[in-house]
Amino acid sequence: MLLAIHGFTEIDLSWTEVLQDLQIPVEGYVLPGHGHKPCPEGTSHESVADIIHKRFAQSEPFDLLGYSMGGRVALQFALTYPQLVRRLILVSCRPGIKDDAKRERRKAEDEGLAMMLEENGIGQFVAWWENNPALKPAKPFSRSTAEHIRSRRLNQDPMGLAGCLRALGQGSSPSLWGRLAALSMPTLAIAGEADETYVDEMGKMVEALPNGKLAIVGESGHAVHRECRDTMVNVIRGFLASKIASE
Repeated sequence: MLLAIHGFTEIDLSWTEVLQDLQIPVEGYVLPGHGHKPCPEGTSHESVADIIHKRFAQSEPFDLLGYSMGGRVALQFALTYPQLVRRLILVSCRPGIKDDAKRERRKAEDEGLAMMLEENGIGQFVAWWENNPALKPAKPFSRSTAEHIRSRRLNQDPMGLAGCLRALGQGSSPSLWGRLAALSMPTLAIAGEADETYVDEMGKMVEALPNGKLAIVGESGHAVHRECRDTMVNVIRGFLASKIASE
């Protein structure tokens, strides 16, 4: 089984749809505050990892994938419950912000976005989010793809997303850089070539991993699974087909 965790403003279908051509069982997990799922007070990366563990504690070891915010949750889960993670795939994800001051600034930015969601609703937020330079695709989406993504975002609960930003946003994410050496499972990091910040940081992350590999997808920005779906699926297929040394 491959468990796939989506990014901010997405839902579980964001990955199960993309990965259907892998022809393996793929299960999605909906993050707190998404898909009209509440984000209870006290939610954290650790608590979400514990919830996922309760759901899959009796499972055989499985492959785990996470994108962006979902990647940070996947990384936390792999560090907390390594016995359940056979292979790890991280897409456009870094293990937190190292610098304390930068992390505090990001926390303040996340709080501002949360307040925008609460005060102005989902429509204004989605309009702002779609113009976020960090999320700009390397090539414009087709009209149908852009409308599909927008409709999914507009169907979210603004209060849920606000709570999720405060609980799981980068400003609230712990820095896991110092713990990467503990991850012994094969790990694939995927970054879009145009997403330069993440190419750099994920390269450094892979250097710190005992069994990590970096794949850079050309003509893609942050949302690799939407911008270069077929290329990314082929990269994942090859990684999952490789034999694990312990087998």
